[in-house]
Amino acid sequence: MLRIEREVVHALLDTADTEHRARVEAWVEGCLDDMPELLRAGVQAESLLVTAWHRLRGTDLGSLLDAMERNPIGLVQQYPRLFRSLVLFGDLELAAPAR
Repeated sequence: MLRIEREVVHALLDTADTEHRARVEAWVEGCLDDMPELLRAGVQAESLLVTAWHRLRGTDLGSLLDAMERNPIGLVQQYPRLFRSLVLFGDLELAAPAR
């Protein structure tokens, strides 16, 4: 997983539990690794563009992801949606069972 992807996971995860964060991060990484090579290459390419955009804008990553979701270009919108979906699903999948 690229550094920016790890930072995106942390920005989207709403928990202070470092152990749970690490499990969700590993789960998302596994999902990204399981992607077909061509799809994964596209996500990595967009991650590199997000890294450059993030550095140029100098804003926090959460604000950048929100701006990307409001962008009229579908490909730009899909990047944060992909990671929001993976983080949400991983968070729910790995949550401690209710007793």
